[in-house]
Amino acid sequence: MKLKKKKQIFKRGPHKFETDIRNDITMIITWYGQGDCLLKQMMFYTEMAKEYDIVPRVIVINDAHEEERQYFHETIKAFKGSFDLTGIDIKHDVGFNSHTCRNLGVKLAKTDWVWLLDTDCFESEDIFRHSRFEKKLKEDMFYVPRALMDYPEDMSGYELLDPKGLIKYKTHPNSWIMTRECFWSTGGYDIEFQGVRQGDGEFFISIGREGVKQWDYELLSEEEPHHIIVSYPKREPWYIRQDPWKQNEARNLIDFVRTRNTNPYRKYRKRIHDMEWEYV
Repeated sequence: MKLKKKKQIFKRGPHKFETDIRNDITMIITWYGQGDCLLKQMMFYTEMAKEYDIVPRVIVINDAHEEERQYFHETIKAFKGSFDLTGIDIKHDVGFNSHTCRNLGVKLAKTDWVWLLDTDCFESEDIFRHSRFEKKLKEDMFYVPRALMDYPEDMSGYELLDPKGLIKYKTHPNSWIMTRECFWSTGGYDIEFQGVRQGDGEFFISIGREGVKQWDYELLSEEEPHHIIVSYPKREPWYIRQDPWKQNEARNLIDFVRTRNTNPYRKYRKRIHDMEWEYV
C-alpha cells in the first residue's frame, strides 16, 4: 500500500490582524555562494514565522556554486520546519544563470503570487507585514518594492523601458511581485542570456499578452518604511561575465530576443531552462 506523504504543519505566530487580507506569496530567491546572505534570509523568515499568523513560503535555488554546495545543503536542512522552505540545487555551473533559476522557481511555486528576489535583497519587517496583511494585491497589476541600495546601480538604461521612472529611481531593477500568470505572460526569462548578466530589461518589456491581457504596475508602497534593503554580495567576475562571446554579442542577443518575443508562437514555446537539478 502506498503511504500518503504527511502534510507538514507550521506553527503560526501570535501577531494577528483585523483584516481579511492574507496575501500568500512565495519568495523565489536565487543564490550563488553568498553564505552570509543565505543565513540572514533564513533567520529573517524564521523570525517572521514566529511573529505573524502566516507561514512564509520560500524557494531558494543554488545556481550550482560548487565550493559552497555542502553549506547550502546544510543550511536548507537546518531551517526546514521553521517555515515553508524548499531548496533547489542546480547540478552544473554555467556561469550567470540566475534568470533561468527563477523560471524553475516559479514553475515549482504553489501559490498564485510570487516575489522574485536576489539573495542580497532583504525584506524589512515593515514590508513583510505590509505585503501580506495590508496591501490588497490586484491580479491585473504587478508591483515593484521600494529599495534602499547600499551602492545604487546605474539605472540610465531603464529610461526608455520604464516611462513611470519607478525602476530607475526608486527600486531594484529586477525585483517583481506578480502572479504566476503575469510571470508566464513573458514566456519566462530568456535562456539565451545564460553566461551574461543581461535579460531583466527584456523580461520587463515582454510582460503581457498582446490583444489578450495586459498588466499595469506600481510601487508596492510609497511609504518609506516599506522597503527592501539591497547590498552587494561577493560574486566572482567570471560568474557575472562568464561567456566572452556572449558579452561581445550582447547587443545582437538583445535584438534577437526582442524580435523573437514579438512572435507569440515563438515567445511561448521557448525553453525556460536546460538544467539538471534536485531537491535538498
